[in-house]
Amino acid sequence: MTETPDDLTRLVDRWVEGWSFSRGAARHRDGDAWRVDVAAATRAVERIVARPTSGELARLVAATTAPDAWLSVVGPLDDDARRALARLDAVTHAERMMTAPVSPTPLPPDVIVDGDDRVVHVRVELDGVVAARGQAAVVGDHAVFDRIATEPDFRRRGLGSRVMAGLEHGAAVRGATTGLLFASVDGRRLYAGLGWREVAELGTWRGRGVPG
Repeated sequence: MTETPDDLTRLVDRWVEGWSFSRGAARHRDGDAWRVDVAAATRAVERIVARPTSGELARLVAATTAPDAWLSVVGPLDDDARRALARLDAVTHAERMMTAPVSPTPLPPDVIVDGDDRVVHVRVELDGVVAARGQAAVVGDHAVFDRIATEPDFRRRGLGSRVMAGLEHGAAVRGATTGLLFASVDGRRLYAGLGWREVAELGTWRGRGVPG
């Protein structure tokens, strides 16, 4: 994890652009952060910021009042930052931003790729059931990998690796050379085994109040 603060900010900007496009969500600048109108079951809005100053973090924490408002902070946290974030409820604390080169790899058997010029959709079907899936939004020469999931009955069969290979194939065809993603604890093991490297720590918090 050797990126400079400016490098990390640019990567987070690109990730937000791709992720919001992948989800069909509007994004807006909010100080040093991005505000994404997620409109999902888990949250209505999420703010994402890289290496915020203490003043900016305090402002963002104060703006995160409802449980359906989330705040994701990318980069290391000092003691002051942890004390500021203690006013919120932790959603995740051990995720990572990760990156890897993207190249036109062969498409694995039984992997179905479709989508449009900007978003790649991949699925693996077994016995007529969609067993695993994922998608990636291409923004410039980056591809933001998103919604990588394997159904519980089909886990531990290597389907996640096949989905990732299909997404890499589809993203490279669309001009991407670098992949970006936010990885959960379980996902980190999969992606590291595929050659992805960790760029920065990532934590997410939510408000404690009652949604308005």
